[in-house]
Amino acid sequence: MDFQDIEVKIDSLHNDQKKAWKFIQLYIKKAKSENNNEALVYAYRYASNFSKYPENINNANKALEVATSSKDQKLLANAYLNRGTMYFQEGYYQKSLDDVLIANRYATNTDDQYILNKSIYLIAQNKIYLGLYEEAEKELQICINYFKKHISDSKLGQDYQTYYIYSLLSYIDNNTKLGKVDENKTLINESINYLKDNNLKQYIPYFISSEGTDAYFQKDYKTSIAKLTQALEMYNDKYPHITEIYYLGLNNWKIGKRNIAVKFLEVIDKEYNKSNRLDPQFRSAYEILIKYNDSIKNRDKQLEYIDKLMILDKSYEKNFKYLYPKINKEYDTKKLISEKNKVENLLILRSNIFIFILILSLGTILFFSIRYYRIKKLYKQRFENIIINSETEHKKHHIPKELQENPVSEITKPAPISDQDVKEINIETPENQDGYYSKIPSLNPLVVKSILDQLDEFEDEERYLDSQLTQKSLVEELGTNSTYLSRIINTYKGSNFNIYINNLRLNYIIDLLRTDAKYLQYDVKELANICGFSNAESFSDNFYRKFEIKPSYFIKMMKEKSRSSSQSHNPTLD
Repeated sequence: MDFQDIEVKIDSLHNDQKKAWKFIQLYIKKAKSENNNEALVYAYRYASNFSKYPENINNANKALEVATSSKDQKLLANAYLNRGTMYFQEGYYQKSLDDVLIANRYATNTDDQYILNKSIYLIAQNKIYLGLYEEAEKELQICINYFKKHISDSKLGQDYQTYYIYSLLSYIDNNTKLGKVDENKTLINESINYLKDNNLKQYIPYFISSEGTDAYFQKDYKTSIAKLTQALEMYNDKYPHITEIYYLGLNNWKIGKRNIAVKFLEVIDKEYNKSNRLDPQFRSAYEILIKYNDSIKNRDKQLEYIDKLMILDKSYEKNFKYLYPKINKEYDTKKLISEKNKVENLLILRSNIFIFILILSLGTILFFSIRYYRIKKLYKQRFENIIINSETEHKKHHIPKELQENPVSEITKPAPISDQDVKEINIETPENQDGYYSKIPSLNPLVVKSILDQLDEFEDEERYLDSQLTQKSLVEELGTNSTYLSRIINTYKGSNFNIYINNLRLNYIIDLLRTDAKYLQYDVKELANICGFSNAESFSDNFYRKFEIKPSYFIKMMKEKSRSSSQSHNPTLD
């Protein structure tokens, strides 16, 4: 395949990016192997057109590097124009215009009419964006006439046919903005017939969409909806086509189907959220969304859309202020004096904003510093409480039960029970032969005491460290039933079964961390496994529930305490 064959093949794969890329890579490789700078510039131009941001800009820069090294003004015109096109597509209008005007100058020097007219086409796009429709109309007419005249003259790197179609489509869109809808009818019909005759059906839905847009401005909302829907169904690409979505929203709003209209316009908002860019022609979508949410009293959404519209308006204002005088200076006129004061005022405003942000930032830092100090102090106190409680529990655990002031079983010698007490619980409180009674009047005290004694043994033997332990397995082990065990644990341990077991495990791991420094080197997952938790998440959640600090923070504080203790016991000798 020669280079032109490759270009034809790439053009035919416009909707199959994967296959097109194979030929683009072939194009680049072949151009490099033959040291053909012209072909390499065109190859990178294709690469930029078939890639997404920021790769499209990177490929455009590669084309410009090749053109610059060649010092060929024709190639430089091509490369600058290509990068200007990429910048325009990404919303960098000022950069786009800079490159297009450079391309225009190079094209004029070389008398390359193809590049010259392409640059005129892109300058017209910038003018349409600025609202200079009358000026854009004249330039687009020049482009249509030129590309139509040379439509059969395509050579390497040139595609008159594609730019003829682009110019027609842009001219029709510009006519719509100028209110020349009647003139568009003939143009659209001629364009669609041309596309059918030349097997360029992929472009037809764009012209059908133009019919739908024109019908909207003629207040023929039914026809507009039909045409726009037809266009969307015909597209065979991955582009969002938000122009059609936008006008479907407007049509439904006009005919009173507000809920449907809002669904379409919310798609516009989603596209804006993805790119943080929105063409000014879609601005009214936010006005409608604000009105709609005001009508249904959705103040949160209403405020959200107001904020977004304010941001968009600032962006539009900025682009109009800089792009419009840029065009006057480098393409139409050189008068920039009137903008000087505006720019100076903007700089002063920017300086004031910077000072305000700086003060606000310092205040924010101070606020969070104080907050951090307070939280750190609180966590330190919680840490110390954990250590004190752990040491107390440890000592208590190693005192014989008969010497403990408050045995864990909590089966106590009763105070005399009055007749009134018995009447209130409406049950005769059973006593065992030793004169003990249960806190659960409905349960036999001997059963309660037996279960509590077994729970003491269960705790002493640290059987709660078994990660497979369940209430069912413990019930079977104690020879009782779930109801009895649950009531006894709730009454005497002050919690449900899961919290009771998890607290035992947490007390165990706290004791290890407090008494053996090697455990401070373990990670949370290892500590969870040691004390019987099935996973690190459950361990961390329960740790925070019980102690109100994270295990990682506790370990950090224990390490600091250990280092401090070590230094106090091993002072540095003079």
